[in-house]
Amino acid sequence: MDRIPRLITGVVGAAAGMFYRLDRHGPPLPDGPLLVAVNHPNSLIDPLLIFRCSERIARPLGRAPLFDRRLLGPVVRALGGIPVYRRQDDPGAMHRNEDMFRAAVEVLHGGGAIQIYPEGKSHSGARLAEFRTGVARIALLAEERADWRLGLSIVPVGITYSRKERARTGAVVRFGRAFACADLRETYGDDPMAAARSLTERIEEGIRRQTLNFDRHRDRTLVSVAEQLYVRESRRVPWRVRERLGTRFPRLQRFARGLEWLRGTDPAEHRRLLGEVERYARLNERLRAGEGDVPPRFGFLPVTKYVLVRGSLLLLGLPFAVAGSVFWAPLARVPGMVVRRVRPEIEVTATIKLVTLLAGVFTAWVLWAAVGYLAGGAYAALAAAALAPLCGYVTIRWTELAQEVREDTSLFLRLQGRPDLRRRIGELRRELTRAFRRLERRWMEEELPGSGNGDNVSAPGAGRDGGERARQRRPKQGRRGG
Repeated sequence: MDRIPRLITGVVGAAAGMFYRLDRHGPPLPDGPLLVAVNHPNSLIDPLLIFRCSERIARPLGRAPLFDRRLLGPVVRALGGIPVYRRQDDPGAMHRNEDMFRAAVEVLHGGGAIQIYPEGKSHSGARLAEFRTGVARIALLAEERADWRLGLSIVPVGITYSRKERARTGAVVRFGRAFACADLRETYGDDPMAAARSLTERIEEGIRRQTLNFDRHRDRTLVSVAEQLYVRESRRVPWRVRERLGTRFPRLQRFARGLEWLRGTDPAEHRRLLGEVERYARLNERLRAGEGDVPPRFGFLPVTKYVLVRGSLLLLGLPFAVAGSVFWAPLARVPGMVVRRVRPEIEVTATIKLVTLLAGVFTAWVLWAAVGYLAGGAYAALAAAALAPLCGYVTIRWTELAQEVREDTSLFLRLQGRPDLRRRIGELRRELTRAFRRLERRWMEEELPGSGNGDNVSAPGAGRDGGERARQRRPKQGRRGG
């Protein structure tokens, strides 16, 4: 791969990695011909995160109209993008997908990598959309034309966002284990469409294992609250610690499976439990406790340590934060102004914000370098060019820390003199925790007969090691999520 694609992917990938608090999980991408199959919740941001988290540059397949955009088109072409002609874009151009299949196969035969989105569209649904067979057809066609000796690898990837439309919120990219498709040779010879459907099911199951799937968005919110209160009440996570989305993901996924199981086996208990979790969430929201929840108490030593450590960090970073505000404060408001004016759909909101930020950052960076040159010559220009991004980064981190301290301090002050409220929250949290543990035992008794002791559970809140052992013993249940 030449230098231009590497430069582009490095810049835009780094920008996307700064826009979100990004985590990457899973094995590295294999060498050789490769198809990276990804879910598609966030328009053009999704490919940028793949660029950021991949060891290889996977050429993107994208809808054809993108290639005609004035600024985006040349970038996509420079990355080796391959246009896909969709019926909803231009029904008369569907025949040109033959060129798409031919180009994709040529890339794979040359040992290259391709990233593709089998849902066929970006969406904000609570679960995966219906999968198209295009990924499977490309894979099988590439193997068939290489006499099934290509050695193609398919890697399922799941991208999950906490609040995809907002900057500096959590995002996690999870890479599954690679698998092949040459075992479908006989099926493909007898019925190519049956082989494509079978491979599509494998790809969907692989992506499902790397994503969170719910019937409704409300379920996701409730699962997040339930997991948060459970791990703190169980003392697995300290109070007021904000964990990254990638760390929470396995637990959230187990809670989501538990919610699905409970809805199917005991609808009445499911409704009761959701009502209690909603009640707890309302109390949390009333106190504006955020992701750190409400501690049962504030000890003198922990509070003292908190004040000393975070206070020192805020004081040390203050000069850089002030300088960064001077450099970048006007720019920080521009993306929000553009979004309010354009009023885009939620799938493209983050894309518009990121593009606006990239253009603004580059313009401001050049401007500050020019101001430095006019003020003090070449050395001043170099100093301004180096200090501006450094101060900007420190400002971001300082602002996030200051927001956490403000939230924690506000909660601390709000709870003073309110032992009744803290006691009510603690009682409800303990009651919910006991309910989760009862459900763990019920789940394991049904799924793993004879394991009712709950030692190796993979139900909501189970320990990571125990959950993994239980999943290894659990019989497969079709295409169930997780």
